[in-house]
Amino acid sequence: MRPPLLPLLVLWVPRLPGTPAEGEGCNQTAQAWLEGQDTRGDRGTLLNVSVSDHGRSDSLLVSWDEPEEGAKGYSLALSSLGSGRPLQNGSAGPNATSFWFHGLTPGTRYEIEVTATLACMETISQTITAQTSPSPVRNLSLSSGGSSASLRAAWAHGPGQREGYGLALYHSDSQALVRNVSIPPSASTFLFDGLLAGSEYALKVSTLTGSSQASTSVHQWTAPSIPTQLRLSPGSSTSLVASWAGAAGAAWLHLELRNLLTQTVTTTLSARRGLTSYTFQHLHPGTQYWLGLSATAGPYTVVGPNATAWTYPLSPGNVTLSSAEEQSSLQARWSIPVGHRDFYLVTLREGEDGVVTRNISVGGDNGHVTFHGLSPGKQYSVQVMVVAGPYQASAFSTAAWTEPLAPSGVSLSSQGSPHSLLASWEEAMGEGYLLALSPAEHPVKNSSLLRGVTSFTYEGLHPGTLYTFEVSTVAGPYTSSPQCVSNWTYPLPPEQLTLSNGGHSTSLQASWRAPSSGSTGYTGTLLETKSQEWIRNVTLGNDWTNVTLEDLVPGRQYTLEVAAVAGPYRSPVQSATDWTYPLAPAGVTLTNTRRPLGLSAFWDKAAGDVDQFHLQLYSKSHAAQRNISVGPNTHNFTFLGLSPGTQYFLKVTVLSGPYRSSSHFATEWTYPLSLANVSVRPGRRPQELHVSWVESGGGRDHLVQLSVAESLSVIRNVSVPRGVTQLDLEGLVPGSRYRVEIISQAGPHRISSQTAIGYTVPLPPRSLSASPVSTAWALAVHWETAPGQRDGYLLSVLEEGSSAPPRNLEAGKDSTNVTVPQLEPGTCYLVGIWAVAGPYRSLPRNITSCTVPAAPTNLSLTNPGSSSELYTSWNKPPGRRDHYRITLYSLSTQSRVQVQTLSPDAQNITWTHLEAGSRFAVQVTAVKGSLEASSINVTQWTHPLAPANLTLGSPSAWVLLASWAAAGQGAEGFVVDVYDTASGTHVGHTVLGGNARSHIFRSLSPGTLYSVAVRATAGPFHASAPNLTHCTRPLPPTAVRLLSTGHPDGLSAAWGAAAGGREGYTLTLFHARLGTVAATASLGRDAHNFTFTGLAPGSKYVLEVASMAGSFRTPAGNVSNWTYPLAPRNVYMTNQGYPNRLSASWRAEPQGQDSYRLLLYHSGSGVLAANVSVGKGTSKFTFSGLAPGHKYLLEVVSVAGPYTASAGNISDWTTPSVPKNLSVVAEGNNTMLISWGSVSGQQDDCQLWLRDPQNSSLPWRHSLGRGQVQQLLQGLIPGRNYSVSLSCVAGPYWSSTKSLAVPIEPNPVEDVQCLPQSRSLYLNWTSSPGDVEAYEVVTERLSDGPPTSKYIMSIPVNEASLEGLEPNSSYQIVLSAVGMNTLRSQAVTLLCSTAVEALPPPLRADVFQVESSSTVIISSDLFSEENGQIEYYGVIATTNDSLLRPTQEIMSSTWYDHYYGTEDSYLAVLIPNPFHQRSSLETWRVPVGTEECGQSRATCNGKLKADKQYRFSIAAFTKYDPVAPAVAFTMFSAAGSGADTTPLSMPIIAGIIVGFLLTLATIFALVYWKQLRAKRTKKSSLPQEMVTYSLRNVHRPVPLQNFKQYYEMKTASANHAFFQEFEELKEVGKEQSKVEAELPANVSKNRYAHVLPYDHSRVKLSQLGEDPHSDYINANFMPLHLNNSGAVPSPPIRELFPGLHIPAGVHCHPGAPQENHRGLLEAGVGAKCLQHHHADSVHGERAGPL
Repeated sequence: MRPPLLPLLVLWVPRLPGTPAEGEGCNQTAQAWLEGQDTRGDRGTLLNVSVSDHGRSDSLLVSWDEPEEGAKGYSLALSSLGSGRPLQNGSAGPNATSFWFHGLTPGTRYEIEVTATLACMETISQTITAQTSPSPVRNLSLSSGGSSASLRAAWAHGPGQREGYGLALYHSDSQALVRNVSIPPSASTFLFDGLLAGSEYALKVSTLTGSSQASTSVHQWTAPSIPTQLRLSPGSSTSLVASWAGAAGAAWLHLELRNLLTQTVTTTLSARRGLTSYTFQHLHPGTQYWLGLSATAGPYTVVGPNATAWTYPLSPGNVTLSSAEEQSSLQARWSIPVGHRDFYLVTLREGEDGVVTRNISVGGDNGHVTFHGLSPGKQYSVQVMVVAGPYQASAFSTAAWTEPLAPSGVSLSSQGSPHSLLASWEEAMGEGYLLALSPAEHPVKNSSLLRGVTSFTYEGLHPGTLYTFEVSTVAGPYTSSPQCVSNWTYPLPPEQLTLSNGGHSTSLQASWRAPSSGSTGYTGTLLETKSQEWIRNVTLGNDWTNVTLEDLVPGRQYTLEVAAVAGPYRSPVQSATDWTYPLAPAGVTLTNTRRPLGLSAFWDKAAGDVDQFHLQLYSKSHAAQRNISVGPNTHNFTFLGLSPGTQYFLKVTVLSGPYRSSSHFATEWTYPLSLANVSVRPGRRPQELHVSWVESGGGRDHLVQLSVAESLSVIRNVSVPRGVTQLDLEGLVPGSRYRVEIISQAGPHRISSQTAIGYTVPLPPRSLSASPVSTAWALAVHWETAPGQRDGYLLSVLEEGSSAPPRNLEAGKDSTNVTVPQLEPGTCYLVGIWAVAGPYRSLPRNITSCTVPAAPTNLSLTNPGSSSELYTSWNKPPGRRDHYRITLYSLSTQSRVQVQTLSPDAQNITWTHLEAGSRFAVQVTAVKGSLEASSINVTQWTHPLAPANLTLGSPSAWVLLASWAAAGQGAEGFVVDVYDTASGTHVGHTVLGGNARSHIFRSLSPGTLYSVAVRATAGPFHASAPNLTHCTRPLPPTAVRLLSTGHPDGLSAAWGAAAGGREGYTLTLFHARLGTVAATASLGRDAHNFTFTGLAPGSKYVLEVASMAGSFRTPAGNVSNWTYPLAPRNVYMTNQGYPNRLSASWRAEPQGQDSYRLLLYHSGSGVLAANVSVGKGTSKFTFSGLAPGHKYLLEVVSVAGPYTASAGNISDWTTPSVPKNLSVVAEGNNTMLISWGSVSGQQDDCQLWLRDPQNSSLPWRHSLGRGQVQQLLQGLIPGRNYSVSLSCVAGPYWSSTKSLAVPIEPNPVEDVQCLPQSRSLYLNWTSSPGDVEAYEVVTERLSDGPPTSKYIMSIPVNEASLEGLEPNSSYQIVLSAVGMNTLRSQAVTLLCSTAVEALPPPLRADVFQVESSSTVIISSDLFSEENGQIEYYGVIATTNDSLLRPTQEIMSSTWYDHYYGTEDSYLAVLIPNPFHQRSSLETWRVPVGTEECGQSRATCNGKLKADKQYRFSIAAFTKYDPVAPAVAFTMFSAAGSGADTTPLSMPIIAGIIVGFLLTLATIFALVYWKQLRAKRTKKSSLPQEMVTYSLRNVHRPVPLQNFKQYYEMKTASANHAFFQEFEELKEVGKEQSKVEAELPANVSKNRYAHVLPYDHSRVKLSQLGEDPHSDYINANFMPLHLNNSGAVPSPPIRELFPGLHIPAGVHCHPGAPQENHRGLLEAGVGAKCLQHHHADSVHGERAGPL
């Protein structure tokens, strides 16, 4: 800052001491001047000359102080030190204090003299020596060459002088100096050996000159060494332990664990140097894994060994062996364990000795197997072994039995004894038998017998009793299904049996006297006495002594046999006999049998037995009477020889044994006689009938009845007197059928004569006609129907001139036409027709007609081989015809050619003079009168004429043209075929029309000789012309290329063979510039390449290649190419000290190239920076406008056409730029954003340096990417100051910025918690990380009145207690952190309210109702709410008879403390106030002892003790707090009011619980709804418990002195805060692995399904035997904050929680796995550090170290 102030000093100070004014004092004497000079010489050092280079090796900056008397100017001289030769001179003005010397040689010592010119020409001089800084080395590289123990450094010397090099090699990780070497200035390489494998080293090469140096650094890694002895072994079912040796030789070890089952990568791990083992956790049990290991160090990666291993499989859980559905089968089931497995080996063992009977292998996904065909009643056990690779895990089941079979052949026999039964059975497999005999009226007799006994006799049984015997086989826990059999003891017989009919004809009455004892029932058998046939059985109970046998047969003798019955056994039989009375006959009738002299008697078969029937017949007009007896099976009788027309009477009497019974009388008349010989004939006309008959005697009139035969209805009645024997009936329908009947009458009966049938004659048909049928040889006959009826028609067909009988046909009565088939074609017939009715015909009708002739068949039209003739023939058709008509048509001209008429016997004709090659058709017609029948048309061709004048041509390579001439229209078409002449292959076939005269064949093979044939065709005939041959044109060669051979004097020609054939190739090479032929060549047809030699380098040539085939020559298009040029020599590139220019030079050759191309590349990216082409005579070029700080590569190329020849790359650098505009902005509390302007040019390495003034270690550095202009630094310490700088290096050059100071703001506090009391607020928060000096707390009370004063306090800790506050008031608290750098953090503002001082509710009445079922009745008027609203009601239960009223200490006792502990009183029920939700509710019933609480230690309404008597008290809370609640109590109820502890029935309990839960759900829903409404309507209200600022629910440790207040706050409102924290904890740790806890074998050990230990921190017990899951317990290691002695601070906790039992002086296990002591904390038990006990059902209680 001194130079800018010099002008001001000159202006304001008119005269400095010792400096004369201008014009004054210069006229001194010489002596005075000399004295003055001597004096100034003593003050010559006042210039204070100093020299610096500011990092520039080719410049020096000379600085001095201005003399006190001022100076007119300055002169400077620079000379070489030692030689004194002046090199540069300079001058500076009077106000200058510095001067630059440029263009100096780096590392050179100079002498500089600075002379100041004072007033009056006085001078002051000072000489100083200086040295320019040396230039750093260039192209510094450090490479390992694949070696793991050495690095080779190489560099290029920088310009200027040097005294030597200093090499410093650092280990990058430890920052330790490994080597420090000084080497002579001529050295450019150095080998560092004995290094660590896989380590990064930093090499700093310093160019030394005097005390100055210029350094360049580079980083490199040594190659890593491969770890050895890789092992992979299972650690558990879910872990694998990998270990290896030689891990120090790599910076990173990469481990990849692959699941070979799923072929997926399970874990990828990167570990730092030195790790020699790793345990892979959370793997799948029973799975094979592959582990690959590779070592990495910087850019080097070496693949190491690999290993495979299996995890242990998990043993199956819950192995059971139980009975299957099928008989003699057992099913083994198990829980499929987690993980994988190859298969299960299931072993079935028999008996207690465990003899192996079955071995079954099943798939790894099965969970059961069934063993069939086992022995019944045997004991078995099963072993399930999981096999996974070489490992196994087994589990055993308990023993199981197969169900035994029931004994077979079970029998129970009485052996004829009424007092004993013998039970027997066959032997069955099992342990024994279970017998049961169960009579109906006596107790069951049970017996157990051992195996081997097969019979048992029961004595002393009751007679006539049914017994049931059951026997079962017993085997283990199973009892077979019983085999049941029943039998009876023998009964005793009945006494004094009698049987009587009682005068009834269908029943008998039996009676007897019961036996004295042993009768269980009776059975009777009713038999017919005579036949001894069984009638029925009667079964009666033992209390019956008589029975009536109903539904018997009358008049029959029966025998009854009665015996006492007991099951299948009967007593001796008692018998008795009697008769039933017979019944009188019914249905007696006397019927006229249509015989004039007889009557028939009929009667029904009697119901019962009959000995005989007696018949009595008489007439009142005759004195005679007939009496006849018939047998019992007769039911009718005919009386003959009676008088005709007389009335008779009949009576029938039944005789059965000694009994008789007669029927009622029946009466009937005899019939009269009928007429005979009645006949009917046609009359004289078709409308008349004649009837006649013969009389048989008698003396009455006759009635003649006429009816139509079909309808049987009478149409005419004619009465005829006696003596008339004939009658004519007129006016009838012709051709109809009639019926005539004559009736004779005598008395009440009539008799008809024989019915006679007759016909009237029909009328003949009208309008008869006949016509031939065109499609068949038949005649169609038609007529019209005549009036009247008929039965049908009769037709007669007679061929004219034939002597054969006529053909007859019939037609229906409704027919009017008929077709007569199968007639002779072309023949005339006579047709007659009659109408027929019965046997009578009408007059005939006749007509004549002819049939259609038959058409000729097998018509043919053939060609005899001529081009002008055709021959026609046919077969003679059946029938007759007059003649044939033959017609010939030309289908070519569509016209008729000829028509011929031939005799009826002709069969062929020949046609001549027809047109050649034409198609004709012929038709033959048979003619009969006007009727014709034509044959089908047939066609044929005449032979064609051969084509003439065939010629061939080839217009192109793939085409042949064939043309010809035709004679007239003599062909239907032409067929053209083409053949390959050489192979004879048929390659083309074309069919053309008759008008075609030429054809072009395409797609032929070029250059090939073909043969062509042309044929004229007409239908199936053809005529050929002679074959001709011709060749196609060849194709030019394809893909012709002219390639350089890589030699300057040669070119290689190559081409592809074109399709088709050729004879060879010709090659012609032209010189492109001169146009002359350089070379020619002729090659064979199979040649495809040729090389030209002896050509001029760097010249262009043109090539023509042509295909030759016969006279054809087809060239391809010309191609051209260059011969290779000659590469340039002696190429150089220098920068000449310029930052943006590079100069190139080379030796120009007189020939061998066309031009030169200069390519300048950016060395790092390879991007082309410049591309310059110069003429062939140019030998140098300068690149300008380049970017500073870049390394460039130059390539000089000789160009000849597309070919170039390079001389090789050379390189050089430009000077880098200095970064500018560095700025730093602090973002947040631990982040800063550093920005800078983009650096022009390019740098090898830019690094950001961060220095911590309070940290004396090395500064933090970060390498920046290219083009990066900002960097975000995180993880800084809040409240601390930092400094930042930026430096860049490009090649041998470097630059740096100045350091910037950056202060970091401290973090705001987090997790602020406010614990309110009525007159104080306790605050705690999470300490802010970083450098925090203090915390500032500002408290202000919020009110509606004037503002209140603020209270500000600064405290050094993270908690504060605000005392002396007003109750029920809101306060605004502002909290901020103050850093060590005096910056304040962002303030955290929260609102917190002090609590209301709650008072207990006043008690209104001490009396309340308790029901006998321990149900407490809470009434709404029991307590007053004048001290606040009652929030909760509670019920306290006690068994203490002396306790009058509860105390507040009882509020902390629960049902668990009472039921399992020693507490006699406890809080049983705690419910929200139910009366707030229902204003109309007056009482609330609370049942006590209704819940199943298990081992729960929370408030629970658990069951009461059965042997205790309980009393109850009601508590009301205005504030619920287990420690200090605002509560009032009633007195305990009287003893016995709730003593009934009889358990309620399950339906009642379920109803109570459901109702209670529904009510609670309704109450909580209403409360929640009201709170939600209150929150919406009063947004300003804040919760009273706690206000937390942090958005994250992170729970921090609570200081011990504040834990009581914290606990009271959490337990307020029914532990609401604790419940909320517990719900939040459910979301914590979900990502942690809990594999062991979720295994099926361990699930039952978890009390709660959602509270599980983590795999990494779970407590492991010592394993029992081979059970891999016996080490599991639901417990976690948790950190315990202990004192210095390692003891749990139990006394303060005891004071806070008297119920928490912690042993005093318990110390944690010294082998804790982490630095901080860890212990096991189990809820409700206390702290346990050394051991954990649990009971085992098999081994008893055990203890093990944790």
